[in-house]
This record gives sequence, C-alpha cells and structure tokens, in this order.
Amino acid sequence: MKSTARQAGRIMMEQLHGDYKVYVKPDRSRVTDVDLAISELAQEAVARRFPEIGLHSEESDNKNILPGRPYFIVDELDGTSSFIDDKTGFSHQAAYYEPGKGLVAGLIYYPWNDALLYAWKGEGAYLEQKGEARRLPPPPSKPFQQLTYYHSARYRGEKYTELFRKLGVGDNRIIRTDARRSLLLALGELDVCLFLRPRIAIWDLAGEKVIIEELGFSHSYLDGSPVRFGNEPPRGNRGYLMCPAGWWEKFLGELPGLLPGEYKP
Repeated sequence: MKSTARQAGRIMMEQLHGDYKVYVKPDRSRVTDVDLAISELAQEAVARRFPEIGLHSEESDNKNILPGRPYFIVDELDGTSSFIDDKTGFSHQAAYYEPGKGLVAGLIYYPWNDALLYAWKGEGAYLEQKGEARRLPPPPSKPFQQLTYYHSARYRGEKYTELFRKLGVGDNRIIRTDARRSLLLALGELDVCLFLRPRIAIWDLAGEKVIIEELGFSHSYLDGSPVRFGNEPPRGNRGYLMCPAGWWEKFLGELPGLLPGEYKP
C-alpha cells in the first residue's frame, strides 16, 4: 500500500501543472487522466501481487463486494477538484479490509509535502515524512468549548455554519480546509468532522477511519451505528460524525435537536 501510494504521488506531482484531460462522469463529478493512470497502477499491482484480494476503488469498473473476500479500498486521487485547480488539497487514500476483522489498515499520502499517514488496527498510527517515521500520540483532550470543527473549503452553503452556531462554535474554532483534514486530525489541530450527507463513498472514508480510530477518535453515523465496509448506511441516515471518543455521547445527544429541518427524523 505504501509503495503504490508513493508511485501514485509521483504521477500526481509529475502531472500537477501538466496537460491532462478532464472528463465529467455521470454523477457530474470530474475525473482526469491522472486519476485513471493511478487506477491502472493500483489494479495492475493488486492483480499481479495479490490476485486473491479484491479491489474496490473509485475508478475501477467493478463495484460489487463479495462477502467473505478481503479487499483493498482505494481512492486514487482524493481531491480531484483541488488538483485541477493547482491547489495542494489532494491525496491518495487506501485501506485494507479482512473478513471477520473489518478495516485493519489505513493510509493517506500527501505527495505535495511527502506526508504519509498510516495505521494498523491495534498497532497505532504513524506519520512518515522525509524518510523518518514516528508514532503519533493521541491528541490531547480538550474541553468541549475548545473543540475545533472541520468545514469544507469548497462548500459555499450555510448549513454547517448554522449548526456550528447552535453548538456555540465561533468562527475562530471553524477550520476551512480540504483533503488535508485527516492530517490536521492526526496532529491535534482539528477535532470534529460532521458530514450532513446520507451517503459518502467508502473509499472517501476508509483510510482515514483506521487512522483516526487508532488515535482515539470515534467514527459513526449520526444515529451512533458504526461505519463498516460492505454495509450500506442505515435507512434515513442523516450524516456522519468523527470526534474525540470522550465527546461522542454528548454529540449524539445534542446533535439530533440542532440539525437543519431536512435532516431531522
């Protein structure tokens, strides 16, 4: 996974300011020749080295998940829009799923600053940069009134800002960022991520999930049920929550009554 991530990173950086094509997919999201080249790289590597392991990725054709089979989960180029805009808000993400154990390994690589985050379930989370790896300590606990909140840098609506105001969160505790949110979580500079969406593709979450859980964060749907590879979100899902485990129950108790009308049961 680390080797493929670094190869993917080289492809990204070689083409960052290059002449590549951009396509619009049926869901109106964008994909580039760079995404597709990394997809070919991942598919070839898995088929050659691990033919018994499946690949579930954003750009692979086969999205079926067979019960009882191990899988690599890959987001070839997370933050394609940032990449197209020549902004450093993109990464490569990957995870490994083992039947009976769930997601057991996660990885995120930011090629623009050579930061490689990775974790193995039960073994901690690590940051490798400039040839040196160090185990990351759990972020220090904070009072509820000091927690910081993620806000997508690209989102222009008001639903998150309105929710944060109801939680008593001032602008000084709202961090507008992009795919680097996982790095900020790992470094203790960001504490809470709320996603008011009924469904997020698992390749957007799997690598991050293993890493932050190893650091002491909870990761669940807003009804408290866990996010699992191969399982669809609960019916009527109102969103996702990542937060320090110590504040998880408080959020689950307070959030339902504060959500915008369309997200209430």
